[in-house]
Amino acid sequence: MNDTEQPQPADESTQDTHWSRLREDIAVVIWSSFLVASVATMVFFAFIDPEYLIDLLNRPWWLPSRMSGYALGFFFFWFITACAASMTAYMLDTSHEHFQTAHSQTGSKSKPRTP
Repeated sequence: MNDTEQPQPADESTQDTHWSRLREDIAVVIWSSFLVASVATMVFFAFIDPEYLIDLLNRPWWLPSRMSGYALGFFFFWFITACAASMTAYMLDTSHEHFQTAHSQTGSKSKPRTP
């Protein structure tokens, strides 16, 4: 690069982007529940054959094959773990707000302890 050349401005795709708190929470919930659902599906179907479940339900029309059993099982586990992770994220956010509200109502102005 010569001394006379000016550096090119950064492309928009390379600029630092910041996500809102809500987007971060949603991403964490989706990703963590996906990982847990993957493990739960592997563990569950290591012991239970979907073909056995299909026979147990008298071959329903909406469950035609073993692969659809795996898919439905995975999405079931993903839904359950996403609900649990969402509730956890909600309780973490609201507990902090509740603590701040309760702390401000008591009128104490003490500094938090530092280790």
